[in-house]
This record gives sequence, C-alpha cells and structure tokens, in this order.
Amino acid sequence: MLDQRHLAQLINQDQRQHFEELGYLIVENALPDSLVARLEARIDAIHRHHLEAEYDPYTRRPLTADDVFFYPNFLGRDQLFVNLLDWPKTFPLVWAILGWNIYSYHSHFIITPPRTPEQGPGRMGFHQDSGRVNRDIQTHPRPRLSLKVGYWLSDCSVPGRGNFHVVPGSHLDDDMERPSDGTAPPGAIPICCKPGDAVVFDRRLWHSASPNHSQVTRKGLFYGYGYRWLRSKDDMEIPVELFKHNDPVRRQLLGAGVNANGHFTPTDADVPLKTWLDEQGLPT
Repeated sequence: MLDQRHLAQLINQDQRQHFEELGYLIVENALPDSLVARLEARIDAIHRHHLEAEYDPYTRRPLTADDVFFYPNFLGRDQLFVNLLDWPKTFPLVWAILGWNIYSYHSHFIITPPRTPEQGPGRMGFHQDSGRVNRDIQTHPRPRLSLKVGYWLSDCSVPGRGNFHVVPGSHLDDDMERPSDGTAPPGAIPICCKPGDAVVFDRRLWHSASPNHSQVTRKGLFYGYGYRWLRSKDDMEIPVELFKHNDPVRRQLLGAGVNANGHFTPTDADVPLKTWLDEQGLPT
C-alpha cells in the first residue's frame, strides 16, 4: 500500500543522473533483516520441494543440489512476494523512471550454489534483457521499455560469490564485444551487496551473473517492471484471492485492467497509481 513512506523515498537528482548515465542504482538496506530471513525461508522451501522431486520445472531436467535454480513467475506463490511490488525503498524509483502506466511483467529468483571442482570455472553470459525485442525494434539506442529491481538475500558484499556484474553506461550500446572464453568484457564490474540491498537496473544494461567460487550460496529475487502494453514474459499465474486481498495499485502491478484497450489508452480505473500520484501533487 502506498503511503507517506513512499513520499520520503522520492528519487533525487543525483540518483536520476546516475541511472541515466550508468544504467543502474544501488539501494542499500532496502529490506530489513527480518524480511530477508522470511523471503529466504520461502524460496528455500520452493527450492527444497523441487530438489526432493529431483526435477527443475524451468529446464525440465533432473535437479541436484549443485545446480543453479532459476525459478520464474513466483509472484503468485505467496503474498510475501506481492508485498515487494510497491516496496517503499524502491518503488518510488520505478515510477520516477518509467512513469505510471506500468506493471510487473516478469519475476524470477535465482539460487546459485558454490561450484564444484567437476563443474569447472564456469562462464559469464553478458546480455541485454528482452530477447527478440533487441532485434525487432530497430532504433539507436534501443528503447528502455522496462527495468528490474533485484533484492539480495545472501551476502554478495565481496567478489567471487556469484555476483551480478554490469558494464556501467552500456545501456546506450546496442552491441558489445564479449570474450569468447566466457570471461567479463572490459569495463565490467561486480555489484557487491549485503543481504537486504537492492539494485535497480535498466533492461538495456549489459549484465551477467557470474560463477560462484565461494562457500556462500547466492540468492536473489528479481522483479521486472514494464509498460502495461508490453506483453508479459511470464504466465502470470496470479490466484484470484491475491487480487481480492490487495489494493488497487497492487492489482494494477499484478496486471489488472478494465479492458485490453486500457493498456494503450488507460483510464483512471486502469491506472490507480496515476490517481494516487495526482492526489499527492506529484508530476505525472
């Protein structure tokens, strides 16, 4: 629910400039320790369920404790996850960058165990998000369209722990030379975050996960926000009960709307976020 806490976290000029120039922002202490623990327990339970079944629903292959576990479309699994959609420490940055005609088109969490000697050193896969969009839309630079907020549940405060890597400023580059050996390209840096820190990043930013050579299992939650006319990347399996138990702004972020045309020509009923911003006297 939006309230005064959000108004205390409005984007400032330094943050906006940093994001526009470098393509990302780090929000320290975005989540309290108690919430980090609850979120970690919840994704651990999902992971444990699939380990016991020895099946990865994403790759459709057998799953072992040494495998990276990528789990998309988690929003509908628990109200706890939905609560982060409009989190006060991060959501004001989202609406400031993208505007109010938005929803969460994609979500996933990743659990990255330490690599075993048998798995070798591993490779990095630098990319921009959105797949085919980057070929089908022929503009330069490519349009922003969406961003992600990543919340860290494990300690990635030092390199080597499967850290998220970015090439600062690369969101304005349509192509990038990537080493054939799977190492990081020139200019790439690891994002070193504590549990509870968040990273907001432009979908165009060239980025990659990295091999985990530590003894710490890396865990992160990622929320994708895009314009309401952008198709969902997930199946968006949101139980009806979740829509009933959440306020209008969260329902908007979960994909609700009056009709299909409202994604392109929204009315106030389609975008309660805009109404709330208007009521606060904030620019829309």
